[in-house]
Amino acid sequence: MKYCKLAMMLSVVVLVTGCSRDVAGRPSPSASVPSSASGADESPNVPKVAQPLDPARYREQPCAALTADQVSQLGITTQPKPDLESKFGPSCEWNAFDEIGITIHATLLTIGSSLANVYKQHDQGQWPFFEPVEDISGYPGVLLDSLDAQPKGKCQLVVGLRDDLAYSVQVSVDPDSKDYANPCPVVRKATEMAVSTMKAGT
Repeated sequence: MKYCKLAMMLSVVVLVTGCSRDVAGRPSPSASVPSSASGADESPNVPKVAQPLDPARYREQPCAALTADQVSQLGITTQPKPDLESKFGPSCEWNAFDEIGITIHATLLTIGSSLANVYKQHDQGQWPFFEPVEDISGYPGVLLDSLDAQPKGKCQLVVGLRDDLAYSVQVSVDPDSKDYANPCPVVRKATEMAVSTMKAGT
């Protein structure tokens, strides 16, 4: 089974990667599409972040966004693997694919990434599956998939922590798992936990 992950980076413009199928349990980025979303280009449908977060702590400790108790609630017992060198932003992976058929990959995207960029790419036809979510522990987000109109085996959620800063969480699920046909509730639960932790830790 092959999976993908969403990732973003800020250069002169924000690059939002698409997705490609890869080795089971191993999300991987593929071709990127340049985008900007500010001023007149911004969709009026983009929700604003009412209470901006400053998740500075989690730039150095991306795995701290999910506490040991929260990870346990998700059924994961494997140790997280941080990546502070990713060009897309500090990230953490909880790979329990071999144990319970699930991998979670979360990235605190680089400054300048935003929900506005994601909405603009949706307007350009990038996301076959695009489902806004008003309340992720008090913050707006959107569930995404760049390949399928109905996600199976993987789902991504990007949540706005500020109007210029987003947090991405992706889940990959084994075909034998009961969550394979509808993985988005899993990623929503994990993201709600992470945002809740970041709110309490800022």
